[in-house]
Amino acid sequence: MSGILFFGVMVAWAAVAFHLAKRLARRVKHRLLGFGFGALAFALMMVLPVVDEIVGGYQFRALCRENAVLRIDAERIKGRTVRVVVAPLNEILPGKAIAIYRSHESFRDTATNEEIASNEWYFAKGGWFIRMLGVSETNDPITFVPSACYPSLGRQEIAEAYGFALIK
Repeated sequence: MSGILFFGVMVAWAAVAFHLAKRLARRVKHRLLGFGFGALAFALMMVLPVVDEIVGGYQFRALCRENAVLRIDAERIKGRTVRVVVAPLNEILPGKAIAIYRSHESFRDTATNEEIASNEWYFAKGGWFIRMLGVSETNDPITFVPSACYPSLGRQEIAEAYGFALIK
């Protein structure tokens, strides 16, 4: 049902964009130039509802590429007993085009509370258009997938790979 609503909204938006682009193109005296201007105006109007997601997608992928990796001192962590602390949890990053949430996962030695390994998780919500439609329970972005990134290994897999004991 939500797919039908989304499709209907997109068709309606395309009709409005086409009508407005056509009216703008008529104001240009040279016919070929007017056609090009109208086509450009239509394309820009079709992208307008999701421009925040397009920009946010670039920001999200850059964060994932740089920070959603395991940082570990393999020699120091071997044989230790470690607990996991997640702080902050789902912090909204300021200055981003869309809502991007960050969680910092810290692997800490139980005896010294020293951080020996860490990684970050990110997940993104959709822009104003998808939120306005209200067709998705998760409000995931419609212009990029995946909307979450984190290291490829889970906590237990990391513990086994690097030889430390994990307290849950």
